[in-house]
Amino acid sequence: MPEIRPYRVADRAALYDICVRTADRGGDARGQFSTDELMGDLFAGPYAQLEPELAFVVDDGGSAVGYVVGTADTATFVRR
Repeated sequence: MPEIRPYRVADRAALYDICVRTADRGGDARGQFSTDELMGDLFAGPYAQLEPELAFVVDDGGSAVGYVVGTADTATFVRR
């Protein structure tokens, strides 16, 4: 059964993969930008890097298959 657990640095590739595969209004955006890492760099990676305590993944027992990221203070986050 899938479980929600804290994000780990080892989840980065899965986090970025999920992000790009859902970046086109919930659909796959692979191949639409200069690099498939762009969506992760913009929308998931900064949260995982700057506020890892607020980053979680859904683990299916072998890898991350979903995620949620957030920030406790948007203004401070943007300045960082």
